[in-house]
Amino acid sequence: MKGFDAKFIDEVKNKTDIVDFIGKYVRLEQRGRSFWGCCPFHHEKTPSFCINATEQFYHCFGCHKSGDVITFTQEIENLDFIDAVKFLAERAGLAMPEIDYDSEAIKEQKQKRQRLTDLMRETAMFYVKNLRLDGASKHREYLVKRGYGGETVNKFGIGASLDFNSLPKHLLSKGFTYSEMLDSGAVSTNADGKYYDALGGRLIVPIINQFNQVIAFGGRVLEKVDYGKYKNTKDTPLFNKSNVLYNLNNVKKLKNEKGLDSLIMVEGYMDTISLVSAGIQNVVASMGTALTKEQARIIKRYVSKVYISYDGDSAGQTATLRGLEILSSEGLEVKVVALPDGLDPDDVVKKLGADAYRELLLNAKPLIDFKLDLIGKKFDLSTTDGKRKYVAEACKIIKESPSAVEQEDLLKTVRDITGFTFDALKRQLYAEQTQPVETVAIAPKMQVTGDKIAVASRFVLYSYLFNKEYAKEQDINEIDFDTFAHIFIKNYIVERQNSGEKIRFTDLYELLADDEQGELNYIANMDTEDSKIFDKETFFLDSVIAIKKYSLDKRISELKRRYTESTETSIRQEIASELNKLLLTKNLLK
Repeated sequence: MKGFDAKFIDEVKNKTDIVDFIGKYVRLEQRGRSFWGCCPFHHEKTPSFCINATEQFYHCFGCHKSGDVITFTQEIENLDFIDAVKFLAERAGLAMPEIDYDSEAIKEQKQKRQRLTDLMRETAMFYVKNLRLDGASKHREYLVKRGYGGETVNKFGIGASLDFNSLPKHLLSKGFTYSEMLDSGAVSTNADGKYYDALGGRLIVPIINQFNQVIAFGGRVLEKVDYGKYKNTKDTPLFNKSNVLYNLNNVKKLKNEKGLDSLIMVEGYMDTISLVSAGIQNVVASMGTALTKEQARIIKRYVSKVYISYDGDSAGQTATLRGLEILSSEGLEVKVVALPDGLDPDDVVKKLGADAYRELLLNAKPLIDFKLDLIGKKFDLSTTDGKRKYVAEACKIIKESPSAVEQEDLLKTVRDITGFTFDALKRQLYAEQTQPVETVAIAPKMQVTGDKIAVASRFVLYSYLFNKEYAKEQDINEIDFDTFAHIFIKNYIVERQNSGEKIRFTDLYELLADDEQGELNYIANMDTEDSKIFDKETFFLDSVIAIKKYSLDKRISELKRRYTESTETSIRQEIASELNKLLLTKNLLK
């Protein structure tokens, strides 16, 4: 059972209502006994993500992901099985049992990760204590200059590195090895083999994940330098900057306590801290890198709307455009907070006030409007040639909108900027839209191999797993399945029937190996296929017969091969006798 006793797994599931749990990530609507919402694992506008409240499992009819509350936790929080169970157990107030690991390798990996987590926590505490020492006067002066009071400093766990040597010595005194220090990224080594604080002398901001674990640090120098002012911990087993959003731990708490309808995305942790200290709480930041799809998907787990608020300079606006495209491709409603040129969110709050920033939020622009603004700065609109080039680019952007009303509204904006007539601009737009476009093949709703036996097997197993009335008269023991996953599921059903225990579809997600679990998604998808079948009992019986004939044909083919290869008369007679029996059995099948 992947490390835990089956009874404990059942207790965790029983203590966690899947509808209530998933409802914290997905907006759900009840339809009969089921709950529906837009899938958090892929982009969609029409809800195809369904939760079966009775059986306590979910299935998406779009991307075909299925599972129970543990599987969902693994996917949504990016956890392995054991950590997902721990997460749910702690949420339910259950004491953790001793874990029986599947292998020594897994046990060693878990212990190593725990050691690194403990090391980073100790490092964070070390930095926090340093901030109170005499040697941290410059660090404190910098915080005062930024306007960060004690409450803000404590909320974000801000600390100080006073030199390059103290941290390795401190960690060594706490029982950590140099190898662990290097693996954590908190300590580095030079060409001479000397260990030193990787962020020595800097103001320290801990980077905390959604489970309130310190996984990395950001450091800022206190004086003017020729190199980068900011430096983050390198990627480690705990920290991958492309998968992390700063302040997500506080945002998650905010969502759980008060609800959340949108997030503001900024470029760095200092912008985040400034906005939060000014009373604007729903803020996250990327880790000094371009926004990634992984980060966009994390955002989608918490909200459906995001404001992107990067610096007002040209580089910041280019980054904004890239970020908007990524967020939009993930199905999020995205808007741009247009900052004054040369200012970042921290500057706006400090110089103009929090209310001024909130006003900018109210006036945030959709992606397509922001694109038009950018190309307006690209050309010299005081010249005819500049206006023509602008119109050509603008029409390419406007045609991206599927709304005729929005297209007309945007054309009016272009008309006001260029002075060209609306009719002329409309002709230009239609000329752009009549250009040949690449057609995209639509993938079939249900991706199967085309093998009718596979479909028949899935429907038969689905019928038994979900206790369909028409399946009760047929003995599953008489059906021979062809693949390992189907045979495994059949054996599970037989075992439950013999013991008188309830058949539960979700049990199979713990019992089947990870590479076999995809077959469960196909079987769960039969729930929609079932609704298309007019005579389900007939289809079930036809499927059973098809599987039996297929199994017989395979055995017949094998016996024919053996008959041909054999040279002994007695063996050929035995094979011929068995062949006759199988052929008779096949002929008797209706």
